[in-house]
Parts: sequence; structure tokens; C-alpha cells
Amino acid sequence: MKRVLWVALVLCSCGNRQPAQPTKRTPPPVADAAVVAPADAGPLDRDLPRLATRALALYQDVAAAFAAVGEDCAAATQKLGELQRSYADVVAANAKVMHDGRAQELRAALAPHSAQLDAAAQAIVGAKTLPKCSQDAAFARAYDALFEAPP
Repeated sequence: MKRVLWVALVLCSCGNRQPAQPTKRTPPPVADAAVVAPADAGPLDRDLPRLATRALALYQDVAAAFAAVGEDCAAATQKLGELQRSYADVVAANAKVMHDGRAQELRAALAPHSAQLDAAAQAIVGAKTLPKCSQDAAFARAYDALFEAPP
């Protein structure tokens, strides 16, 4: 895989060095405010608190997907594809924020979620999925599509 988790940015940027407390996350309902923006909401890259909330949901959903599929690379690839479609706005907004040189602002928006982000990142990195599937080309493409800016 050509990229390390976007989680590395989150872990390095939040500055929280306290041990993360495990959190349980139930899947959000379809109309969750973190998933569906109000009709009058501006672009996600200009609403950093909303971007931070969506990024947290992304990481928690990836962690849950990896926990569910274990070492099944085909299932993991399918889940990553589904998540990429659901979180394309997060990937694009994150890329825009970074391109605009607003990483500090994003770090500040992520800071209130640092314990939950750390827990999700640890769950992703600690899952059996990455070591088993990282050399699988389809998995690597799906993983990169989820954590990289769109072309």
C-alpha cells in the first residue's frame, strides 16, 4: 500500500498523549446530522467542526468494518468501497483544507474528538485486516481511494 493511514495525521495533529479510552459506536441512523448536512450548510471544507465530526464517523466506520470482516480481504474491499462512496465529501474536503494550507485549523477542529479518533485509529491499525490485506491490490486501491484526494 502506498499510503499510511490518514489516521497518522490525526494522531500527530491532535496532541492528545493520554491513553485513549475504548468507545463503543453504534451505526448512525441514515438521517444522522453528522451524515446529512442541513440544506443551507456551506461546503464541508469551510465547516471544519462538521468536517471533524464526519471524519470521526469515517474512522469509526472503518474500524467497525475491519472488526466485522477480519481477514476476509474481498469483504474488506467491498466495505471500503461502500465507505468511499459514503464519505467522498470528507476525502474531498480534507484534501481542499490541506491544499489551502489550513491544517492547523483542521487540527483545532479535530482536537475535541482526539480520544475517539485515537481509539478508532488504534482499532484500525490493530485489526487483522491491514496486515492480511495490505498486499492485495484491490484492497490497496479501495483503501487509497478512501483516504486520498479524488483525482
